[in-house]
Amino acid sequence: MKITWILNIPFRLTKKIIRRLSIEINEIYLSEKKRHYNLIKSYELVGINSEREKNILRLNKCLSKLGFPKYNEQNGMYSEHLVIFSALSISSKTPNNILEIGTHDGRCASILAVLFPQSKITTIDLKDDDPLFTGSYGREKDADKFIKIRNERIKVHKNINFIQMNSLELTFSKHFEKQDLIWVDGSHGYPTVTSDITNCLRILSPNGILMCDDVWKKLNKSDKFYSSIATFETLSSFTDANIIETTFFRKRIGKIFNGNYKYVSFSRILESFQNN
Repeated sequence: MKITWILNIPFRLTKKIIRRLSIEINEIYLSEKKRHYNLIKSYELVGINSEREKNILRLNKCLSKLGFPKYNEQNGMYSEHLVIFSALSISSKTPNNILEIGTHDGRCASILAVLFPQSKITTIDLKDDDPLFTGSYGREKDADKFIKIRNERIKVHKNINFIQMNSLELTFSKHFEKQDLIWVDGSHGYPTVTSDITNCLRILSPNGILMCDDVWKKLNKSDKFYSSIATFETLSSFTDANIIETTFFRKRIGKIFNGNYKYVSFSRILESFQNN
């Protein structure tokens, strides 16, 4: 075992050096200044507040109120989607109904509840005993603790309705009101995310906003749950059919994230389909 570990040292060191060189090369081709500029253009393109520092300031006030750390994209659960939510909360039109697919630990739902105190927020996730729930994100190690923290976090907010169901059930559900903002952050691979996006477009209100997390445009290898180009391909198909228009925001813009192709999507139904 010790000999194997010693032999692996050159391999790990070489991998680290290659990774470092790759970061520096990517920075030459697309600097952080340019990435930031492109990000601000995305805000302007969709017509929401493009003063990113102001958006982050408002977000941090929300995070502080919840007892969460300040925004830092290197914090694993934080990314540009929270800054976009903050920008939307500054706009003059507040969403009446917000739907989140993928509750996880309840942090995002809690943030939405504080940013949009007048909104009705519905967050859905799998039942606690569903094998897909217990077998993902390492929850099998201490599922009871995870569930307790999530439930306690959610019940504080009177404007959150937590429903335990498989998102595929939205195909047959008739009791969901039209949603003004939908955040899709469940399974990211085929066939689930395609079904989620299709169902969400069906219940999205006219001028409503559909946002999706972890949109990979390129990948060497995909899986059914975490990393897949399925979201991008599904959104692209609806775009090519002239049903929606979509803008992609870089999920993170820091130097260490340069070179990946992960985004947050922002879609609206085109006017010709809004009343269908």
